[in-house]
Amino acid sequence: MAKDKLRKVGEVAPEFHLYEADGAKVSLSDLLGENRYVLLYFTSTEEKSRCDRSGCPLKENLEKLIELDVTPVLIDVDPVEEHKRFKHDHNIKFLMLSDPAMETIKGYGVYEKVNIHGIEKEKIVSTAFLINPEGRIVHVWEPKKIEDSIDDIINAVKKLKGM
Repeated sequence: MAKDKLRKVGEVAPEFHLYEADGAKVSLSDLLGENRYVLLYFTSTEEKSRCDRSGCPLKENLEKLIELDVTPVLIDVDPVEEHKRFKHDHNIKFLMLSDPAMETIKGYGVYEKVNIHGIEKEKIVSTAFLINPEGRIVHVWEPKKIEDSIDDIINAVKKLKGM
């Protein structure tokens, strides 16, 4: 991973302007609000596709997150059209944002360069950021899979809210 570029706890979360499956442009500042946290989850297409083979932890825990005033947002490189189809096929209710140019992905430092058959490519390293209502990063998780961290995420929000 681009460890030297990975955003850290305490830093201001970089603003972004990305498109959602319905075609709407979404920014971080649109999502933040009084007592509202944002959970940004950067993931690879391969991990996202596991939702058709196994559980989808963000989907399965959406109600718990909403009750805690957390807006979960998945960001990957897939095009808007793919997100639209995926959300429909899997009844996904959380935001899925498209970053095909990897500008936001690189801005958060959640990528690594890999060599595939002699060709150097960049790929996303699954990472979750919890951003507080003031726009600061308050937690960072680097799970192999989101289900490895979903309970920690929920508990971290409860602790921050004094629950």
